[in-house]
Amino acid sequence: MSAPQAKVALWEDVVLRTIAVYKLLHGLFFIGVGFGLLHLRHHNIVEFLNTYVILPYHLNPESRLVDWLLDKAQEVTSHRLTIAGYAAFIYAALFLVEGIGLYLRKRWAEYVVVIVTASLLPLEFYEIYLKLAWWKFAVVLGNVLILLYLIHRLMLDSRIKQAADKTP
Repeated sequence: MSAPQAKVALWEDVVLRTIAVYKLLHGLFFIGVGFGLLHLRHHNIVEFLNTYVILPYHLNPESRLVDWLLDKAQEVTSHRLTIAGYAAFIYAALFLVEGIGLYLRKRWAEYVVVIVTASLLPLEFYEIYLKLAWWKFAVVLGNVLILLYLIHRLMLDSRIKQAADKTP
């Protein structure tokens, strides 16, 4: 038998559900990335980039950036694409578990989101350090706000539980 859920204010429920939808959308995105990477295993990556990126977007094939991209694409093997595809599926599963757990208002999901988000923040800060971009900053800011909110909720809930345990 599970413990009864604590009643929460409507705005807290809306915030938790919003975070859950955000996590679920991340999960769906990484499912698409995983299938895309696995689909590319059987294609020539350089030819794919030329056909679907460089020519349709009228990129200059003589550009240093395009040349660098094509050089890197030649180094990509089928094995690397397979590993990256499976990694994307694992990442998607993690986001989906977080999102479903938060949507169902499971306390363990709040802990999982705090642990995973906090563990990935150093990588996100490093990404910003390498090259500052407004969208990277917005993602990191959103993740920090989610982390702070959930830590606040978990600490507040533990204080309420402690106070309830002390009352006779």
